[in-house]
Amino acid sequence: MILVVGGTGRLGRELVAQLLRRAERVRVMARGASPPFPAPSPGTPAGSRADDGAEYLRGDLASESDCRRAVEGCGQVVFAASGFGIPKGADERSVDRDGAMRLVRAAAQAGVGHLVMMSMHGAAPDAPIEYLRCKAAAEEATRTSGMAWTIVRIGAILEQRLDIMGKGLASKGKVPVFGSGEAPVTFTSAHDAAAVVVRALTDPALRNRVIEWGSATHTANELAGAMIAVAGRGSVQRVPTPVLRVMAVAARPFSPFLARVAGAGAWEDSGDESFDPAPGRAEFPDLPLTSLEEALADMMPAEQHDAGHSPLS
Repeated sequence: MILVVGGTGRLGRELVAQLLRRAERVRVMARGASPPFPAPSPGTPAGSRADDGAEYLRGDLASESDCRRAVEGCGQVVFAASGFGIPKGADERSVDRDGAMRLVRAAAQAGVGHLVMMSMHGAAPDAPIEYLRCKAAAEEATRTSGMAWTIVRIGAILEQRLDIMGKGLASKGKVPVFGSGEAPVTFTSAHDAAAVVVRALTDPALRNRVIEWGSATHTANELAGAMIAVAGRGSVQRVPTPVLRVMAVAARPFSPFLARVAGAGAWEDSGDESFDPAPGRAEFPDLPLTSLEEALADMMPAEQHDAGHSPLS
């Protein structure tokens, strides 16, 4: 049994789908405020297997008992949860650091053989934003757990960024860009990241090592321009870097979520969110690489794509 923690998020959903296509036994753990689970198979009790073949359970990473219940009977665990994008009820400390460390302890105590920790490029104890410092703490807990481990560091998830931009375009005709939009950012497609995790779960040679995987490097301006071109309308709504720096401090008392988003935007504009994906590609040439054009096309229903129309318009 493979446990996917955070299996209802963008990356988690893609990973679960890929594992199920391989006929793996999968259990998904997600918090109560996460998207609804698939319907259970007819005649089965709540919390058992759903129509897609996976086993789903609600659990809180703040709960030792929930973590123990989630890892019970599992041979491998993937931690793909994150509190960074949660507006209320959780944050990077409670999920990416404390929740991850609690889950790692529970997995080690349960005799789990292998844990894959999803992390991010730039994770370090002295990183400039707290999210990356929390990821570094989770990485260290994973390395010292006594289990076999794999750490997968990715860039910003491409589809997630396009979704944020697309919502702004759909609602206001404006594509949000934080900072100058000129800094290179190495994005990782959720599809590609999931494929790396599947490889890590199935190839013993990838145990006890760190893998960095990026799909493509673009600026935010390039993403915005491509999205506007596909939609055939819209303009950029820019939030200047000095404003982001002020927001990262001033918003903390009333909106920690807004403060961390602003801080991450300012960090992105430094150019430090880019890295060279070539070593990973050379080592795993058979793994997929999703382009910006492919990711944008996947956002459009086939009939609209064929007709040259976008759901954003």
